[in-house]
Amino acid sequence: MLDLFGPVADDIYFISGNGTVIRTKDRMLHSWTLDKDLVLLLIEEIRKIDGAVFIVEKPDTCYLDCGEDSDFMHMLRESYHYDVCSVEDVTKIPLDNIVKVSIYCDQIESATKDLREDPRFGHLSMLISGAKWLDITAREAGKGEAYALLQEYLDIGIEETVYFGDNMNDLSAFHETGVSMTVANARKELKQAADIIERSYSQMGVLRELRNILGHRRDYIEANEEDD
Repeated sequence: MLDLFGPVADDIYFISGNGTVIRTKDRMLHSWTLDKDLVLLLIEEIRKIDGAVFIVEKPDTCYLDCGEDSDFMHMLRESYHYDVCSVEDVTKIPLDNIVKVSIYCDQIESATKDLREDPRFGHLSMLISGAKWLDITAREAGKGEAYALLQEYLDIGIEETVYFGDNMNDLSAFHETGVSMTVANARKELKQAADIIERSYSQMGVLRELRNILGHRRDYIEANEEDD
């Protein structure tokens, strides 16, 4: 995210890790972490899921043990541009300050059904966050919770905010924003809840709306400057 927003990184706030981390470029504002014994138990159960790979995430780095040259590692670095560290065994690293455990697997909903229904993990948040992803975080964490906390920190009202989202892990933030937007290729639950449905990502739907919002803002500023 820092690389992507490099030109303006000094001027914006980041919510990352599926809403588990709120920070600026240089300063951590808040994070929600998982108990290390619980992380160990999760890893034990995830390793029983056929075809599943996983990462454990700290605020600045992700760790995985599926191999430096694995397809999963290449995908994380080349497609997602994650800062990832390959280790021999994730359970041997210090498991303090873990904010998220993420599972990547085909048929993610059916493959993780037993895990999501396991009462030992009933106090955690487990949200589908993509076609093949499941994110596991503290129950108190989430994009909506982080979004609301950042608004409070910045003294910004809900009516002053716009939120874009396309998957189940975005739904909580739809309730914490003045205008919720999604795209045509989003999950149906998001399209049902959104105030505005834009064109798909391939048709630059989000970019179109951002340009529209910023264009209106520019016109408003210029009009008021002329009045002055």
